[in-house]
Amino acid sequence: GSSSIPNFFHIMKRQFTETEWDVIKSMSNEWMQLDMFYRHWALKESFLKAIGVGIGFNLQRIEFNVSPLQLEIGKVYKETKMLLDGEKEEEWTFQETRLDDHHHVAVALGKQEGFVQKNSDVQSVDPNQLQFTLLTFEDLVASGIPITPEDSAYWDNFCSKQESPVKQSSHSR
Repeated sequence: GSSSIPNFFHIMKRQFTETEWDVIKSMSNEWMQLDMFYRHWALKESFLKAIGVGIGFNLQRIEFNVSPLQLEIGKVYKETKMLLDGEKEEEWTFQETRLDDHHHVAVALGKQEGFVQKNSDVQSVDPNQLQFTLLTFEDLVASGIPITPEDSAYWDNFCSKQESPVKQSSHSR
């Protein structure tokens, strides 16, 4: 919704550390910068979801050192490191992949009660194993059960509506 990528970055400035902004802005063009922005955003969001807090968390407390800079589509990476309050967090692993040219996925794997992650099997990823499955809408709703009986009149009414709203004249009341 911003008028430009630099304006969008200005609005989002407080969500990233200076080091993260340096990496984002080091990309060779605005679209690559936006791509790196969203990669960092996915990482931050994965951590917040893993610890169960919302976006009220001060995002400058967490800083990501992404590695490698470019992700190959379909390959899973775990090299990115996180700092929390300036301290390297060894107990957290971030698995990242690029699903396609427009979608990043980041999963935060961290210390859970009674579970020590260091040197565990959780970190080992078989690069030949399919890590993510792309699902269509039909895949997602295939096992769905309607909560009410189907009403064909409702569907017919829905289908009879115009594609987009027509602006009504202020004189027609």
